[in-house]
Amino acid sequence: MRIKLLKVTFILGCIFLWSIASLKAQECKATAPSKVGINESIQYTVRVNEKPSKVAAQDFGTFTLQSGPSTSYSSSTSWVNGQVTSSTEYSYTYVLRPTKLGEQTIPGVTFVLNGKQVKSNSVKVVVTQENQRAQQQQAQRRSSFWDFPEMTAPPREISKDDIMLKAFASKSNPYQGEEVIVTHKLYLSNNIHNFQPTNNELPSQPDLWTYTLGNPDAEVKHTVENLNGKRYEVYELRKTAVYPQKSGTITITPLELEGIVTIPSGFFGRQEKMTIKSNSVTLNVKPLPTNGKPANFSGLVGTFSMKSSLTKDEMESNDATNLLITISGKGNLQLIENPNITFPNDFDVTEPTINDKIQTGGSNVNGSRTFEYVIIPRVAGKFTIPSAEFTYFDLSSNSYKTLTTESYELTVAKGNNEESVSNSSYQKDIQILDKDIRYIKTKNTSCYKKKAPFFGTPMYLALLFSPLFVFVILLILWRKRIQSRENIAQLRNKRANKVALKRLKTAKKMLTENKEEAFYIEISRALWGYMSDKFHIPIADLSMDTVRQRLTEKGVSDEDIEQFIHTLNECEFARFAPGDSAQLMSNLYNSSIQFITQIEKK
Repeated sequence: MRIKLLKVTFILGCIFLWSIASLKAQECKATAPSKVGINESIQYTVRVNEKPSKVAAQDFGTFTLQSGPSTSYSSSTSWVNGQVTSSTEYSYTYVLRPTKLGEQTIPGVTFVLNGKQVKSNSVKVVVTQENQRAQQQQAQRRSSFWDFPEMTAPPREISKDDIMLKAFASKSNPYQGEEVIVTHKLYLSNNIHNFQPTNNELPSQPDLWTYTLGNPDAEVKHTVENLNGKRYEVYELRKTAVYPQKSGTITITPLELEGIVTIPSGFFGRQEKMTIKSNSVTLNVKPLPTNGKPANFSGLVGTFSMKSSLTKDEMESNDATNLLITISGKGNLQLIENPNITFPNDFDVTEPTINDKIQTGGSNVNGSRTFEYVIIPRVAGKFTIPSAEFTYFDLSSNSYKTLTTESYELTVAKGNNEESVSNSSYQKDIQILDKDIRYIKTKNTSCYKKKAPFFGTPMYLALLFSPLFVFVILLILWRKRIQSRENIAQLRNKRANKVALKRLKTAKKMLTENKEEAFYIEISRALWGYMSDKFHIPIADLSMDTVRQRLTEKGVSDEDIEQFIHTLNECEFARFAPGDSAQLMSNLYNSSIQFITQIEKK
């Protein structure tokens, strides 16, 4: 009986502790200084006991947001009455500046914890005309009699060697289109306790296609290095995969970080706002070899493989089968264009659906791009679907390689809905008469006026020559269709708007579902693809400089060229800009629609 009582007590105790832990996880508390000068900035910090899944956009009332939020994480474990107690805390710090004198209220910040919205408390702050920080420093000097000697020591100055931001490139002499990994590391000496950056986004890079690598929620990698006899704590802040889009010298813009640095001073130390800047990285990009360069070169550099499949090779007319072509490997997969396949004329083939599975969470960019064609044969027979080719520059052998899929034999039987002409339709029914001589009628018969013969009438002539007239029209349409298929550039020009709007429709879906990365990818693909199809510019030649040059040669106005470049720059900026991402995405979508509509009107 005693054992059962102990078990029940243990279970009830666990339930009680779990309830307390659940309640504690929902704590959300905001703090800020009680007084601040009108020309000063303050740190407004919100602490929660559990990592939120989302931080809502915030209106700080009469305070303006200068930077933030910067995040930090801490955990502790302690013994209380022989029991282990652990706690975690996530801090979100905003740097605010007042705009109005008097007692002001900073509204609470809304977080999403376990699917529920939790809002922190509001904080009242008195905004004065005096500089509160200067008054605090004077008060500290007046009370120096009670301070420890180290608290009254003069503040330690920061040298340029105490905190450094360095950029490293995996290669300095890559080929055009080759992947280069750029790593930014933060170096802190023993004179710096901590540096909390408020931004960590690389500026827009001209002539480079960029991907941010790694998991943004993962813990920052930390190592220790010795430079010139000095010990540094080293933090790997970001890794970026860049793909040069032209040959020659390309300089990667330095990364500039703003943040709060903690400096040893007195007993607690002091915090200052600081801006640090990395070194620039120069790439000497080699052009791809012209010797042995195939005419159908895709412009891709890396390591790739290609496979294909056909859902069924025996079917009836007016039925559908799917052809899937998948290109996998390491490289800039988003630049892969549709494979050029010449399907039989009796096939109806849709524009391919593109499915990307691009991985950027590791140390490089890899994955696959799949093209899915829906094929509908209209007549019966045996047909051959030719193979597809993909040519790229292989880095392991420094040569061009062509990948080829297998061809497929498709057997199509006559379907129920296929319209065909049977020989029996030309046969006339034969009627056998019972008697070849009829009886002579003896009764009076009525006479009627014989109608004019139909032969030779205008209606007869119209019906007689209508098949010839229809045949001539169909022949003209058929020849135009053949000519349009032969003129690939004209065909791409005609379908440019259709393909771009289709991709923008996909981007609109990503916008509705708040899938930011997929949205920006579709917007970039729509704009670059539209310019390539509309003005016959190969994808491999697309860059900011080449687009400006080629569009000028095509007679496009400077205003339209600048709008295109401005829209792409907005896309790159919106991809990394803080704030209301939904509004940025909506503005970018509307700008893209406006640009394509304006070009089509001209």
